[in-house]
Amino acid sequence: MISRPVLDALNDITVSEIRELDFSRLVGLVNEPNMPSGGGRTVRRVLELTRPRPGRRLLEVGSNTGYTSIEIASWVDNPVVGLDINPVSNEFARKKAAAAGIDNVTFDLGDGRSLPYDNGEFELVFCSNVTSFMDDHRRAAAEYYRVLAERGVLAAVPIYYRTTPPEDLRRRVEKAIAAPLPVTSLDYWIDVFSHPEATLIVEEPYEYVRQSAERIEGYVDSVFRQPHLEQQPEEKRTALRKRLTYFYELFDENLSYAGYSILLFRRAHPNPEPVLHESRRVVGAGS
Repeated sequence: MISRPVLDALNDITVSEIRELDFSRLVGLVNEPNMPSGGGRTVRRVLELTRPRPGRRLLEVGSNTGYTSIEIASWVDNPVVGLDINPVSNEFARKKAAAAGIDNVTFDLGDGRSLPYDNGEFELVFCSNVTSFMDDHRRAAAEYYRVLAERGVLAAVPIYYRTTPPEDLRRRVEKAIAAPLPVTSLDYWIDVFSHPEATLIVEEPYEYVRQSAERIEGYVDSVFRQPHLEQQPEEKRTALRKRLTYFYELFDENLSYAGYSILLFRRAHPNPEPVLHESRRVVGAGS
């Protein structure tokens, strides 16, 4: 399932270079699943709430190694497109889809700030937290809406801070992801993804649960059971493993200050008026 360019990249990289890799570049080498917050549960929840119309094209911006696009395609008959800026990750995604026998998904190379698609082309545009890695959040959101069909849905799953993190921690995460990491809030992202022609129809907030060192180690073990990593020289394999573990532990600490939300904005929703007497779900009530 591993492509020749990826194997060549692994063979060429040195141990000292591995120690300086940012998370995105490391993911492309080790084929880390890089799933959205909440994993497959989030993807399935989005599909449950949006119910894409048959035959319409669906887009994921920031598909990385393919987890979300493949998960979507495995549940619907619609043609699914994953778009990512990293050609190595794209190649991983294609191989993974082919190995799973998922033939209604394709992967394109491109930038979320300038999507290579026609206006109104997609029924659903899904973006996890990829927008936060871009230097112009509003430009990216405008592109998402440009390619979104009438009565289509923009599904965003942004990560934001519920409480302010220590500055040293924020800076370490910023270096790890090789992108600016401003302290954003849920309100900020709702504002970014809002559009004059769209209605926020779903807002589901979640908070992260801290993971034990043992659970993180077990997850790293699962990543490194892949044949292309097992075959690496021990020194290189140890360096890759140590770098991935560092990122997981760092992100786990950072996420203790953070949360994420499933946000669904429907374009040209026929009933856009606000609700006067709002309500909330009763949790734990008897039948």
